[in-house]
Formats: sequence, C-alpha cells, structure tokens
Amino acid sequence: MNDSNKAKVGIHMRPELIARVDAEYPLYDYPSRSAFIGAATEFYLGYLHSQSDADYMSKTTLAFLEDQVTKLDAKICRQLFRLCVELSMVAHVTAAIVPGANEETLKRLRTKCVKDVKNTIGNIRYDSIYAHQHAMTEADDYE
Repeated sequence: MNDSNKAKVGIHMRPELIARVDAEYPLYDYPSRSAFIGAATEFYLGYLHSQSDADYMSKTTLAFLEDQVTKLDAKICRQLFRLCVELSMVAHVTAAIVPGANEETLKRLRTKCVKDVKNTIGNIRYDSIYAHQHAMTEADDYE
C-alpha cells in the first residue's frame, strides 16, 4: 500500500509498549514504528480470523516449518559427518590390524555388509557381528 492510500489514526498505548516497539522495529527491518505496528496488526487480525483465512495461517505455518526443517537438516549433517569420521577411524584401525585381506574377499565382505544393512534397516549390532565372525569357519568366507 502506498502512502497516499494510508489514513492517519491516533492510538493510545502504554509508554513501555511504545518503548518496546521502538526497540524492536529496526531489528526486523521495518522503516518506521508505523510500518511495524501495521504489520503486527495484520498478523494479529490473521491470527484472529485463522479459521476463515487458511491461506494466512498456512503461510506462517510454512515459514515456521521451513525454519525447523533447516535446523534439523543442519543437525543431521553434523551427525553424519561425525559418524563418517568414526567409520573412517574404524576402517583405518581394522586395515592396519587385519593382514592379507585381498580384493575378492573385500568385495564379498562389502556385498554381505550391504545385504546386512538392508535386511536390518541399518540396525547393526556389534554383538551379532562378533558372534558371526567368531562362529565362522574358513569355508564360510563371507558368503
């Protein structure tokens, strides 16, 4: 709305509320107290009429959800990075300790591990792997 379509109105507010508005509106990139109060009024009216104005609430809900998804994405990425570092450490330690693993054995091991992860939906337990490894004979050889 341009300035020519605006009407000047007088409102009464407590001095401490005016002080809060004056402190806040620059933080949200509003050019003036008037613009901030106008936006706040529109928001509050949308809130009051939320049952009849689904689009308004959908926009505010969408903005909130986008923010939450962005935060969740960052947390997941940090955890995946941490897990990759740990996995790399385990792989290096294992490679240093286990002698003589040839390329064919590693290919069969990778195939078995992919199958295990798919079958368990990623719920791999160390105790199960330990029991499997210590129950294996040379004939099993990662089938």
